[in-house]
Amino acid sequence: MRRAVVLFALVTGLGACRSDGDLTLDATAVDAPPDGVDGTGCTTLTPRATPVEAFVGPTGLQDRMNALIDGAQHSLDLQMYLFTVKDIANHIVAAKQRGVAVRLILDPDEAGNNNVYGIFTTGGVAWKNASPIYSYSHAKYLIVDRTTAVVMSMNFNADAMDKERNYGFVDRDPEDVTDVQTVFDQDWALANGTTPPVPDLSCTRLIISPVNSGQRILAHINSAMTTLDVEVLYITDATVRNAVANAKGRGVAVRVILEDPNDTPDNAGIATYFGTAGIPVKYAENQFYLHAKLIVADGVAFVGSENMSPTSLTRNREVGALVFEPDQAAIIEAQFEADWAITTPAM
Repeated sequence: MRRAVVLFALVTGLGACRSDGDLTLDATAVDAPPDGVDGTGCTTLTPRATPVEAFVGPTGLQDRMNALIDGAQHSLDLQMYLFTVKDIANHIVAAKQRGVAVRLILDPDEAGNNNVYGIFTTGGVAWKNASPIYSYSHAKYLIVDRTTAVVMSMNFNADAMDKERNYGFVDRDPEDVTDVQTVFDQDWALANGTTPPVPDLSCTRLIISPVNSGQRILAHINSAMTTLDVEVLYITDATVRNAVANAKGRGVAVRVILEDPNDTPDNAGIATYFGTAGIPVKYAENQFYLHAKLIVADGVAFVGSENMSPTSLTRNREVGALVFEPDQAAIIEAQFEADWAITTPAM
């Protein structure tokens, strides 16, 4: 059993692909302070020194990941909930063998990771099971040479490479990369059984569970004035559902795509709830498996590992951010439009 009490102690001192019961998020929680006078990014929308590069899965995903790993010269840190693709694992071993310092954190409760444990151990890769202070270590990101962070909703499993809809971005902004590295370094220490100093994440663009995901995702939804497009596996958190419905009530044009309820039964009730509010809902059925966690408000896209569940937003380790650079957000919006065109109306 995971040590939830310890997790909440860390959160006060400092939620996975499963649907779960509702908790009430604090929609009035205080977020980060305003941006620093030195230009430091303390809010989700602070302009980056270097724009992110958005990408969509599954097309070309495995080649993209292998190329990023092959490009590592000095260090490679990776946190992944589910890892089964042996080809990517072999590229990581090759990085280790050419002298790259590699560290890898996996979730201990995901049985699929048994597919790669032996590859990493035999290849001399330093890997750890995540600390049990998190309900799930559900983040999906890697850091190359401490200069490039890749944040995404996709796991390194076979389905993500050929049939799942996912979104991600490559981030070379120095502040963002430093913050992702801070998250990894803390979790690596925790996985080693030590209690590191609590990192200061009070001034960051990132959307991180269990630090700030709940209030920042709610704030993102509540910021929508014209359009709100949601493409997610499910929405089991009542506060998030209500925020989406409230957007429709204040005149925002809202659209929702959910995974097929035959795969995710809760989605039938969620679709009915939104339908009652006048929100059009579609299901991803045979077109693709919907694993994305995407919320686009007025052209600004939330991309990350966070599912819209209480566990994911408040108890897991998750990492995400807003993609607000217009040309990159447009890539994501174009994929949503394409998916909206081919998915099946819920009612």
